[in-house]
Amino acid sequence: MSRKNKETKVVIFGDYNSGKTTTLDNLCEKKVKVEYQGTTISLDYGNTMVNGKKVHLFASPGQERFQFMREILYNGIDAAIVVVDVSQGISSREKKIMEHLELNKVPYVVFANKQDLGLKELNLDSALNIIPTIALQGKGLQQGLETLLSML
Repeated sequence: MSRKNKETKVVIFGDYNSGKTTTLDNLCEKKVKVEYQGTTISLDYGNTMVNGKKVHLFASPGQERFQFMREILYNGIDAAIVVVDVSQGISSREKKIMEHLELNKVPYVVFANKQDLGLKELNLDSALNIIPTIALQGKGLQQGLETLLSML
């Protein structure tokens, strides 16, 4: 877990096209992307300052073939954001990611993204921190990150 003087590593997980890169883009001042034809192929990285502390954010690729990258990103993780496209509902991959985070006691929040496109039932435990977001407009993202960091 995060310590007072330690920089924090947050990984953004989610299915393909859920809004992970857009979330990172709108949270971070400095960014590095590794994309091919607009699709993340290894990871996106950015950092930001929250309450005087540096937060490193990594957005994982969503396609199944990049599972090995998600496993690499778990190393040294302090917290996670799971971005779910509410117009599609929660995927089996996102459920597996949340199970992995819970099993390893990694704090996380769910960004219920694309609120502007219509809501499907997420069927998630009501005890979870679910943050309504519209990543393209930056809505709810900062609040969600601050909620996550308060859990550390």
